[in-house]
Amino acid sequence: MTMYAPGSVTELQAVVRESERIHIVGNGSKTALHCAVNGAAIADLSGMSGIIEYQPSEYTVTARAGTPVRELNEALRQKSQYLPFDPLLPEQATIGGTVASNLSGSRRFRYGGVRDFILGAEVVDGEGRTFRVGGKVVKNSAGFDLSKFLVGSLGKYAIMTELTFKVFPDVPRFRCLGFLFEALEDALSAIYFINQSAYELDALDLAPARSVPPINRGKKDGNWKLLARLAGFDDTLPQRVERFSAAMTGDTATIQVEEIKDSAALWNPLADLSGEFLVKVVIPPKQLPAFDVLIAHDHRRYSVGGNIAFAATDDIAQLDAALDASGLTGLCLRGAVDSAVIGVPIDNALAERVKQVLDPQRKLV
Repeated sequence: MTMYAPGSVTELQAVVRESERIHIVGNGSKTALHCAVNGAAIADLSGMSGIIEYQPSEYTVTARAGTPVRELNEALRQKSQYLPFDPLLPEQATIGGTVASNLSGSRRFRYGGVRDFILGAEVVDGEGRTFRVGGKVVKNSAGFDLSKFLVGSLGKYAIMTELTFKVFPDVPRFRCLGFLFEALEDALSAIYFINQSAYELDALDLAPARSVPPINRGKKDGNWKLLARLAGFDDTLPQRVERFSAAMTGDTATIQVEEIKDSAALWNPLADLSGEFLVKVVIPPKQLPAFDVLIAHDHRRYSVGGNIAFAATDDIAQLDAALDASGLTGLCLRGAVDSAVIGVPIDNALAERVKQVLDPQRKLV
């Protein structure tokens, strides 16, 4: 297997032109995405790193694809700004790998995912041509936005070398509440109530009660824990938390509730998921009860208001079968697999047409 470490776009273009097949890696934080390369040459883009342009007053930032997420987060933090799609694996991942895998965290609940915040990209296609798609400003012309199409593409259509995002001002304070439920259906009813209410939460995750901090020690535990995070300022946040808690518990006070200490680990949906394989699944919340029965033996967490499932397992074949039975597709992030995509195969005619235009020799794998 041939390894390359291009340090510039020109060097990357040369690598693409001389290779029969090529696979892109960053820091290798998502091991399952790099298993089935079948002898293709490897191009490591971690050397193509660094923030190119950051305009805090315009709320935009441009960085090379190999830039570590932690570096980008720190630069934004110094100006009290952040990436609202909340990149996962921030200590290991690159920003290019985050876009290619479409991997957002719990905080995307309020404002949306990667696709909602990418403005433009510079890419190298399968023929070694380089061009820019999208733009570097929030207001842009209409038309087919290829930069958004590249989100979740796993590098199969074009190699991203430079990326531009819009960013938001962050808030100084966070308060977290945990709500305990006996049944998954009751927790989902609470999620539906929140989604239809006027309460604006920063994050909303659901997990088996044993996998997150305890509520009301000494009292009878429930089976499911709903984690809610509110964000704001000192002068208004306490009142918002009080009103939200009261609305959730109502007059019956049958729902156990407790404030939980906020931490990065609490809002990392992957933190307590142990297993050889780790899989992300996009799922409608109404399908959760039936799907959860099939994967009840696995460690799992339902993030972003129940719209994203993360499951860790030692039996990838069983999880693959559960996804197939549920009509769902999963992306394997960790573990040795023949294909990173499991469950129901993705059949996308538009994607095939874009592949034919950008990579007619099918070099990019």
